[in-house]
Parts: sequence; structure tokens; C-alpha cells
Amino acid sequence: MARAAQNRPIGVIGNDEFGPAIAERIAACRVPVLYAALPGSPPAIYGEHLQPVTSAANDMSQCPVTLVAVEDTDAFRALLTSQKATAFDFAPLSGSVLVDLGARTPRELDAILGLLEPRGVSLTDAALIGGPEAAAEGRSKVLLGGAEAAVVIAESVVSLLGQVERTGPLGSAHAAAALMGYVEAAHAVAREEAMALGAACGLTPEMVTRVLTERAGPHGLNVVQLARRADLARRIARDRNGTADVIDLAAAKQERSKRENR
Repeated sequence: MARAAQNRPIGVIGNDEFGPAIAERIAACRVPVLYAALPGSPPAIYGEHLQPVTSAANDMSQCPVTLVAVEDTDAFRALLTSQKATAFDFAPLSGSVLVDLGARTPRELDAILGLLEPRGVSLTDAALIGGPEAAAEGRSKVLLGGAEAAVVIAESVVSLLGQVERTGPLGSAHAAAALMGYVEAAHAVAREEAMALGAACGLTPEMVTRVLTERAGPHGLNVVQLARRADLARRIARDRNGTADVIDLAAAKQERSKRENR
């Protein structure tokens, strides 16, 4: 923490449940924290190391590191450009580091960096895996991206929230988290379809769950066997008037790839 704070407070800005969780966790580590609660943020538990930012007492401009947990990009940009009235004016200190904990594309992050660089402010992007409870208990997985010098400073703070994994250049942390969500969403849809097809074939939910949990190891099935079983699932879906959208999509992509490689 010596690199980042040097006895100056860490800033946290939030408009949802992540904001108080992050602020309270850092304060629990006996690091001074200023928390700016935007509309939508649950109340934080203030105390010796955690103080609120108000229009009457705005010391956030002196924070060497500020963590911003605001997902909406328009709201984030408005915060940086003072386009929307808030209880405080956010003017990050020249030489400070801003940690973006939202959800933005690399292009959006580049545009935000363009607003900050003329002020001498560095930008990193971070993603907390595990939810507000994990952050509050310091057991998050923290993905962190950005330029090396800024990442070193940001890591000294976000490491209080959990285990940090550096992902690469600016935008890489949000991208990595998005890919994790993408795969999890596909798994969730496939599992839902598998449970429905299992029920249509007379399998109990417990049996389907056990079968899906006890999948064969990486050497248990070859590619041909997997393809055959996936095709069988498609045929069962048609036979039982069910859906197999995930498998249909995979099959369509494979067929397209075959045509392109001919």
C-alpha cells in the first residue's frame, strides 16, 4: 500500500452494491477510504477509516487511487465530464490512477483514457469475480489490465479485495470477464436444454444432474464420438419436440467451417 496511498485516502465511487462492499473491505484493512455514494448505492457503514464524500467535504481530489464501480458507460463519462449533477465534483489528482470496475469495451476504455490523459491521470480496468460478498471478505478473483506502471499502483489497492491476475493491456480485464460470462451463459442454456430433454426421455432431474456432473475425462471421448453424441441429442430434441439451440448453433458453425475449407 505504500506505493499507492502514502497516508492519503483511497477513493471509491459506486452506484450499486459493489461500491459499499469495496469501500468497507479496504477500510477494514485499516486504509483510509473516502466513499462517494451515487444514486442506487446501498448505504455504507462509515467509521474511523471510512468517510463519506459530500458537497461540503470533497477531498477525493487528493486520492492517489480511485476505484469506480459504475457499469453504465454514459454515467461514467458524465461523472468524468461533470455533465450530471452529483453531490461532489470529481476531479482526479494529476499523477493518480483510476481503476474502472465497470463493464466496457476496449474502444470505450480508450475514449475514457482520452479524457484522463490530458489531466495526467492513468486508467486501469478491473473485474471482480465472485460478487459483492466475496469482495467484502477479500476473497474475490481480481482481473486487472492496463499499462505496467499504473497496474503496479492499482494492484497495491485491489489486492486487498482478493487474488489479482494481470490480464494484459487496457481493456483486457473487462474482455476476460466478458468471455467468462459468455461461456457460463452458454453452459447455463445447454444445461437447461439437457434437463428438459432428459425429462422428455423419462430421466429424473437427479439422474441428469449426476450424468452431467460425471462427465468423461479429456481422454474418455474422441472428437468423432463427441460429434456423434451431440448429433444424437439433436435428433432426440426433434423427436421429442424439444430444443437444442446450443448444439444446433455448434453444428451450423461446423458445417460452415467445412464449406469454407473446401
